[in-house]
Amino acid sequence: MVRWSAALLILIVAFAGGMLWAQSKNVQPPPQVISGADFGFRVDSYSPDGTPVGHVVVRQNGEWVEVRVPVNARRLTTK
Repeated sequence: MVRWSAALLILIVAFAGGMLWAQSKNVQPPPQVISGADFGFRVDSYSPDGTPVGHVVVRQNGEWVEVRVPVNARRLTTK
């Protein structure tokens, strides 16, 4: 009976330790936004030379939203 209790205790401790370790790996800091009042740049990472890499964002309803610029090809005319 003591063997089973010890084995169960080791199993529970190992499982709890694994859960805590896995959960600590999922924690990510919120992205940094360099901004003015309603327009900013969200830094996602840095390139090897130290240049920030990210997206242009705007504040909409209190949240930062990535800007999407539609690309439309139009024929130029001289009318």
